[in-house]
Amino acid sequence: MSHSKAQKIRQRLVREGKLDPTIQRLHWFGTNPVTKITPTLAEKQAKKLHKHKSRNLTHGYGDDSFCYFMPREA
Repeated sequence: MSHSKAQKIRQRLVREGKLDPTIQRLHWFGTNPVTKITPTLAEKQAKKLHKHKSRNLTHGYGDDSFCYFMPREA
């Protein structure tokens, strides 16, 4: 089988006496460093309750609005 371009470069670097990049890679020994957990019911409800609240804090919910009607003259 032929070697990939990256593998050829790695082999050439090792031949020239440079550091092998495979040594620098992390070894997890079969363990998965990332574990995904599903949110609990309380976490789901809290997220739904507080959704977009930080975006709407500056609006004041109608305190800054007004309506003014001019009467028509006949």
